[in-house]
Amino acid sequence: MEQKEKQELSAGMKVCRVIGVVLVLAAIAYVIWPGDFDSKGLVGYVDDFMVFMAAFTFAHGSFQRPERRYIRRQLYMLSSLFALLGLCWIILLAFMK
Repeated sequence: MEQKEKQELSAGMKVCRVIGVVLVLAAIAYVIWPGDFDSKGLVGYVDDFMVFMAAFTFAHGSFQRPERRYIRRQLYMLSSLFALLGLCWIILLAFMK
């Protein structure tokens, strides 16, 4: 069997990993923060889920091996989709009475 040589981790990927960890910690802080829109029942928890999943998929994509560019790109796309849906949901909850 032929072993593939491991690729070196670029500086950009190292920065993305740090940003991913910070985003996950910020998402956890947002989930436990009492000032968000959780007072509207189960509908209020959807924004927490979207924000956390956006941060988690970004961090998961950042920790993929350098050879897995396609998987990393898909995870980043999912992350941006969750972020967009979360932002729309937060705006919706802000204007709901």
